[in-house]
Amino acid sequence: MKYHLVTLGCAKNTVDSMRLEQALRTGRHTAVTAPEEADLLLVNTCGFIDAAKDESVAVVRALDAARRADQRLYVVGCMTQIAEDEVRAAVPNVDATFGVEHWDEIAASIGAASETYDIPAVALPVFGAPSAYLKISDGCDRPCTFCIIPTIKGAMHSAPVSRLLAEARMYAAAGAKELVLVAQDSTAYLEDAGGRDGLAALLEELSAGVPEVPWIRLMYAYPGRVTARLAEAMAALPNVVPYLDMPLQHGSEAVLRRMKRPTLAHSHRSIETVRRAIPEVTLRSTFIVGFPGETEAEFRDLLRFVEEQRIDHVGAFTYSPQAGTPAASGPDQVPEPVKQERYGRLMTLAQGISHASNRGQVGREVDVLIESREPGRSASGGEMVIGRTVRDAPEVDGLALVKGAYQMGSMVRVRVDGALPYDLLCTPVTIPVTPTPGALARP
Repeated sequence: MKYHLVTLGCAKNTVDSMRLEQALRTGRHTAVTAPEEADLLLVNTCGFIDAAKDESVAVVRALDAARRADQRLYVVGCMTQIAEDEVRAAVPNVDATFGVEHWDEIAASIGAASETYDIPAVALPVFGAPSAYLKISDGCDRPCTFCIIPTIKGAMHSAPVSRLLAEARMYAAAGAKELVLVAQDSTAYLEDAGGRDGLAALLEELSAGVPEVPWIRLMYAYPGRVTARLAEAMAALPNVVPYLDMPLQHGSEAVLRRMKRPTLAHSHRSIETVRRAIPEVTLRSTFIVGFPGETEAEFRDLLRFVEEQRIDHVGAFTYSPQAGTPAASGPDQVPEPVKQERYGRLMTLAQGISHASNRGQVGREVDVLIESREPGRSASGGEMVIGRTVRDAPEVDGLALVKGAYQMGSMVRVRVDGALPYDLLCTPVTIPVTPTPGALARP
């Protein structure tokens, strides 16, 4: 059977889709890029916020409207886990729905392929770029009042180290140059088994287990859980990049208390811990604007916090109430125009900080991982490819624009000639090279 899969939402959904594809390919089904060529249409949905649910329904509707009578349509993932009735009400003709982590059941529901395709008996991981996501745990035990994830995913459960090492080795064999570790709370890794500092130990295992992968990147650390042991491991391991994503959510003590998030003292301590161990670390964080009850003074606390901490990459969301969460029914909901105005002010501030951080890279030599499948053209007409430095995570941060034509997956040494608010302008200083196993040139 031929299938076409659409993945929506975050990087963790991307990992789920990879696992679903592995299950389908084990059953000797094959992927196609065009929906009209498929026998089975699959949508891996996101249900985290209302906008994501709306997007999921819109995609399902579009596929349903265009499909032939002999094509099946399955809707899977986060939204169907918590709002299957909404999906079926919006698109009654859906053939089947499945919740999260049901890839084996999905594959079993369609059986083995009746045709033979040229697919390895043990399929390699499916990914379309030099980077691959490694989901180290799923679910969450944190009490955040705005978040529906515990309802969708359940309690936090860690993946076994042996399985993660096997997946990392498969990705390395398939040509990955970067592993991006994701979870709802990566710093809780192995706590469900009574472990302490499990994430630091996992980084050590991965660094030694796949030395040929030059970049290992850590996302979604929980404030207050960034220990000295973790920071020291990140600093010492040659292929763990000096980058940390730590969603802090706000800079007001009162708002954090209403969110049931760690205090500002926890945030300060975590930032100081990682910066002490890794002075050159790049920090990314996300914040919610317009949380119920947020006053102008509390919002200014957030602005002050972001400016004082000089966070390199900032992502922001306007608060979206999720049915079933304590905050959704709370008093003092902030009007949408106020949310949007505050969002604009935060992102203007964050853009200036990002631009200043990028300007600090001008004149330096750094490595760039090329992501372009083929060269494009610059404004002057010359060839140009796109990649990233260790300072930028895939999909969410900035890019490096590199003069010349280089193969996707190449690691190119460049000189940074210019800085845009989010991107860098670069000129190669060497020919493309394959990174030495275990070696990473930090900027």
